[in-house]
Amino acid sequence: MAKRNEMHIQSATVNPNESMKTGFDLESSQWGVEQNIDQYKEHAQRERDRQSYFGRSKGGYRKMATIPDIVAIKILQDHKLDLHDKDFMTNPANLTKLKKILMTEYRDLVINS
Repeated sequence: MAKRNEMHIQSATVNPNESMKTGFDLESSQWGVEQNIDQYKEHAQRERDRQSYFGRSKGGYRKMATIPDIVAIKILQDHKLDLHDKDFMTNPANLTKLKKILMTEYRDLVINS
């Protein structure tokens, strides 16, 4: 990529050193996004450990997974599920598809199955 334009996307919830890095190649018109998701995997493991020690909460909602933005983008590209759509959570079929995707492709991010 000879003429590459790079930028960083930062979030208040993500360590600035671990922000999403995007790039656009001016010659080929290809773009890409990268993000280190290790901190998300570690968070999900801590949540599973906490739940294992203290037990699951009774009643109410339980957190299914910790999903970084880069994974949400990949799920949108590969499976046409827009996790950022305001109506996404109101459709039970979306949640069923998401759970299947998470269990098969992103198991390290799942907290409750």
